[in-house]
Amino acid sequence: MSRKKLLAAIVLAATALGGAAFADANHHGAKPGPGTAAGMAAQGGVGMMGGGMMGGMGPMHGAVMQMFDADGDGTVTAEELRAGLQAKLTEYDSDGDGTLSISEFETLHSVMIRETMVDRFQHLDADGDGSVTADEISAVADTMERMKNMRARMMQTQPGNAPAPGMDGMMTDN
Repeated sequence: MSRKKLLAAIVLAATALGGAAFADANHHGAKPGPGTAAGMAAQGGVGMMGGGMMGGMGPMHGAVMQMFDADGDGTVTAEELRAGLQAKLTEYDSDGDGTLSISEFETLHSVMIRETMVDRFQHLDADGDGSVTADEISAVADTMERMKNMRARMMQTQPGNAPAPGMDGMMTDN
């Protein structure tokens, strides 16, 4: 595999995994579980490869990872990912030159993140009417404010819970 193809595959994998982890972690307020990419990252930042460089990617969820799980065992191995990414490169290389231009990559990227985008839209669309109002979109800020206030109350009621050095301003409105 040429350097350009390998770089494109790595960028694509990182984009796909990051989107899948974010969607999994933020799907309608769900907490990332131990078998999810977000859960694995939350348990110590094991990184993109889940179980380590030599292992598979561990159990993954979401359509993005399912498209690479060739044998359907719930684990994406490096070989499955490599083969899947090569197939995507071939599929979206519309001019047949063996590389992805920015336009070709944009098309591929859009297809791969569509489910994540739809999930985020549906999360914002609280009443499910197919449109996001100003109130629905500002609910994200309202939630952040509630969390900030709850954290402040917890810090006041727990003796000895001073913020870590450099973290005292992390949740402020500065």
